[in-house]
Amino acid sequence: MSDNYNRNCDDDQGNNQNNYNQGYDEGYNQNAAQDVGYAAGAVEGEYNRASATVSQEEQNISNDFRRDEQAVENAPENAWRATEQVAGEAVQGVEDIPSDIGKGFKDAANWLGDKFGGAERKAQDAEQDVDNFGQGVEDSYRQGEQEGEQEGGW
Repeated sequence: MSDNYNRNCDDDQGNNQNNYNQGYDEGYNQNAAQDVGYAAGAVEGEYNRASATVSQEEQNISNDFRRDEQAVENAPENAWRATEQVAGEAVQGVEDIPSDIGKGFKDAANWLGDKFGGAERKAQDAEQDVDNFGQGVEDSYRQGEQEGEQEGGW
């Protein structure tokens, strides 16, 4: 019985296989192959783009690492240079104190001179105005006196 059973199963499988292949035409198989090829090409393209992106990022990381490594190597020299510059500026500031004080006194004296000089000029102008006024009064008096003598009034 088992021999017959196996023979019948083998026949059924063969028939089923034939029926399966007969249900599809050659055009469908060609279209499916093209679709699979297209999908494989798209996957390969994405893989290539991802690979290029990863390579670029690796290069960026490498550049960043080299830049940071150089900064660490230069740190002592940069710190020394900055300290030297600040110390030099501080020394110059201390050395400039006497001239800064002298300049301050000179500026204050100039300011006071301008203020007092302006006041002095105003006083001189006022004195001149008073003198001119007095001269004008004298001139007016003399003119009136002369007119009075000519008209026979005095």
